[in-house]
Amino acid sequence: MRAGWYERGGPAHEVITVGDLPDPVAGAGEVLVRLHASGINPSDYKRRAGARRGPRVVPHSDGAGVVAALGDGVGGLAVGQRVWVFNAQHERNMGTAAELIVLPAFLVRPLPDNASFREGACFGIPAMTGHRAVFMDGPVTGQTVYVPGALSRVGAYCVQFAKWGGARVIAAASSDAKADAARDLGADAVVRRDGADAAGLAAQILDATGGRGVDRVCEIEFGGNMPVNEKILAEGGVIASYASAGKSRAEITVSPRRARNMSMHFIFVYTETDAAKDAAARDICAAQTAGVLRHRMAGCFDLAQLADAHAAAEAEAGTGHMIVTME
Repeated sequence: MRAGWYERGGPAHEVITVGDLPDPVAGAGEVLVRLHASGINPSDYKRRAGARRGPRVVPHSDGAGVVAALGDGVGGLAVGQRVWVFNAQHERNMGTAAELIVLPAFLVRPLPDNASFREGACFGIPAMTGHRAVFMDGPVTGQTVYVPGALSRVGAYCVQFAKWGGARVIAAASSDAKADAARDLGADAVVRRDGADAAGLAAQILDATGGRGVDRVCEIEFGGNMPVNEKILAEGGVIASYASAGKSRAEITVSPRRARNMSMHFIFVYTETDAAKDAAARDICAAQTAGVLRHRMAGCFDLAQLADAHAAAEAEAGTGHMIVTME
């Protein structure tokens, strides 16, 4: 099979190789998937950049394709069935940047008929993280959810899942075009962060809620956005954080603060419980089948261009999914 890999860390064009590897074989409880598309996540290029010399790593956790073979004891799937996969490379060296992959059956799910393979390659880490950020405390029907990074890969799913779940969604944007894009995803209101300090942005959000504040923040920058978030949370509000790349520490006001009863959650989708992963996978398929989900793609590359794809994913972080195809 064709595959891409690296054996030491460094810039994409210096360390990534594309060539032939032996075909894997499904064992008991496993599924062999012939992949048609693979999704790149920030963890993929960060791991590659910082890797030490060692065993070969075929990167990427997300992908979509068709079932090529079933190991003993696997039910609920059929050879030739379209599927998507997730968590493929967590604590493994064999990911989805390849024509074939063997995975435990739990990590392989039917791909809805209205989803392309490229769209299916977006379902894993980004959509599952967005699902968790919205629903980890239960239904959000009737709540107000604020999504600061509404056009990021995860944030776009936060907007869509919150809206699908019956919440009123407020997004933040830094231009007219981005505000329009956030509304297209389903945001009910958009606040402008360009030129606004923390107090000014908080004032916009409070104004959009009639002074009540928001019930939930799906947060892309926990440390940097805390000066805004602790000003806008309604009583009993929640900050569900999935990233904080710009500022790794947060200063939190203990007293006095606006929401005396507030909660914070930190999401690392790779190590969620199987129950949480299963719930996310079911809801992703249901929302996709209902025509709710839209997938923001920034680019698409053939597997032979894997190094180019990694370089583009790093350079264009935050603009959408970067997909590698084996079609």
